[in-house]
Amino acid sequence: MKRNRFIIVGLGNIGQALLRLLPKDYELICIDKNPASEELAKAIRDDVKVIIGDATSRLVLEEAEVENVDGIIISTTTEKVNIEVARLLHENFDTKRVIGVGITPEGIEAFEALGVEVENIFSASAIGIRNRLEQKTRTTHSIGIGKNEILEVEVHPSSRLANKPIGFLAPIRWRIGLIYRDDNIIIPRKDTVLKPKDRVIILGDPNVLKTVSEILTFSFERFPLEYGSVALAYLTGYEEEEFFGEIEYVLSVFPLQKIVFIFSQKAAEKEEEILAYCSRYNLSNREIKRSSLPLLSAIEDTINYVKGDQGLIFLSKKHTIALPGLSLFDYKRRDFLQNIVSMVSCPVLLCDGSFPYERMVIPSVEGVNTEHVLGSGFEIASSLSSEITALIVEPSKYIASDEDFRRFQERKKTLSAVSLMYKTPLKTVTVKGNPVKAVTTSLKEFQLLVIDTGEGKLRRFPVSLFSPDIVWNIIKRSSISTMIIPPMEEAL
Repeated sequence: MKRNRFIIVGLGNIGQALLRLLPKDYELICIDKNPASEELAKAIRDDVKVIIGDATSRLVLEEAEVENVDGIIISTTTEKVNIEVARLLHENFDTKRVIGVGITPEGIEAFEALGVEVENIFSASAIGIRNRLEQKTRTTHSIGIGKNEILEVEVHPSSRLANKPIGFLAPIRWRIGLIYRDDNIIIPRKDTVLKPKDRVIILGDPNVLKTVSEILTFSFERFPLEYGSVALAYLTGYEEEEFFGEIEYVLSVFPLQKIVFIFSQKAAEKEEEILAYCSRYNLSNREIKRSSLPLLSAIEDTINYVKGDQGLIFLSKKHTIALPGLSLFDYKRRDFLQNIVSMVSCPVLLCDGSFPYERMVIPSVEGVNTEHVLGSGFEIASSLSSEITALIVEPSKYIASDEDFRRFQERKKTLSAVSLMYKTPLKTVTVKGNPVKAVTTSLKEFQLLVIDTGEGKLRRFPVSLFSPDIVWNIIKRSSISTMIIPPMEEAL
């Protein structure tokens, strides 16, 4: 029997996605009743064999040679059909493996009685089924509490994390335990490079591990699910309609499950107006949480409410960074933003109305962790189908030191290396002069700035007068929406 030979019953959303995701060395046979299915399948993958027929017919299953395949995936959306196909296979054929999509508890029970591996329809995905077929992810049930908090994952050659050092990763609520390579056990270090076919033990929040395992096992890009699946938006009560339009745009491109609006006391006074905006922009999958706490405390309380599943925070830039009541001293406002980003452990979007994000920009300046931010930038650009440009500031030959020029050359090498790792072209623009002025002047050509909050300690007055915080000043003076990436955590 030929290896990697599978039958897909039903060419709905999951069946079509499997055609795209399964490796080219898999021989695939599809069974579907719709005569148009063959043309549809061939448009996705020209080497697929399509049988037009009813899979509940024993003759059709015999034509597909169900006994001579590695596995059969039953993925129609009609449960009676799925169970009947499974029954025919169980009673009449010696099949090696059957995977089915279960829809109701009764259907899942019937599947299991027929020896079918069940994917619940509410969590079923082509990626999950593909991982079952390739047997690249295994759950450790005998350790811990058995809630998929410990997984063994095999690194796929096409994973965007393959051939990257562990120190490159930025895990939130997960960690790497051990690496198995061939017959060797490798204790992970920051400079340990993940290789294709490595088996990696990962530990952490089960919801996050599901996404991380998919990233490791395939070329998977679903920012920001590696952080969480819920969006939070704090409302001061002063936000204009445009703010809700930007939220609607972002949620239309990122796969977040829902949004929780945090109503301040002022926002609660305008609840009717705000809900009208939500209806206008189809923000129906929402929850409202009212809070009389200050902004930071209100967000922290809501993070506890969503059980740490926050994936993205929305803030109106002009109504939070310059929120009434904050000190006019720059370092206080800078400290305020730093505290938000550190507390939420996920990206923070300072909305400034410059959507849609057709062109993104990442400044490579002193203080920015370029490698970390650029990696996130590539993920974001992939979801948005937008162009990405890196701005790098060349030091002045009149006042810069040899060390300044050395760091400049290192940043140029980093941009090239990360672009190569992600196999994605990167436009690099070199600007000269004062880095804050050079970068902020260039922003008018873009719609989204991606940056972190900078490395090192905050500069207090009067030190900040003579050694200004470049990253903070770029964020503060930015005229476009700004996505702030959280700082890296240890991967080990």
